[in-house]
Amino acid sequence: MQVVKKTIYPLVFAAVCLLLMTGMACSADAPETIKTEAAKPAAVTPTAPKPARSIVVTYFHTTVRCPTCHTIEELSTNAVKVNFENELKTGAVVWRVINVDEPENAHYNKDYQLYTKSLIVSEMKDGKEVRWKNLEKIWVLVRDEEQFEKYVHTEIADWLKG
Repeated sequence: MQVVKKTIYPLVFAAVCLLLMTGMACSADAPETIKTEAAKPAAVTPTAPKPARSIVVTYFHTTVRCPTCHTIEELSTNAVKVNFENELKTGAVVWRVINVDEPENAHYNKDYQLYTKSLIVSEMKDGKEVRWKNLEKIWVLVRDEEQFEKYVHTEIADWLKG
């Protein structure tokens, strides 16, 4: 009986400790999960009713970026926000910046055949993408702010017309 007590009690004690530590580790993750799940609906909920048709303009980038890549993002942001202020408010135009190095965004590389930082314009109808275009001239025009802005503005305006 002494042998059983000396063998079983330490094993039971170790098992209980292991279960308690595992439970603590799981519960330590729980608040983070709750925060993440609670944050998702708030981020998706629009402030205005969604139009049946919208033009989504997205700058796709990776984590590592050169100064030119940052300039493209800045010029694109300005072109969209300055020229389409009202459309952004109504939801007719949506502006996004997405890092494709993040696991949840990696699918965009295939979806849009991305091979570098890109500005994509896409048309959404009733929540489904019906067409898209990569504005590849941004790389040629990046050193000419006026031409860059004109190019992006014209492309988006043409898409808004249908």
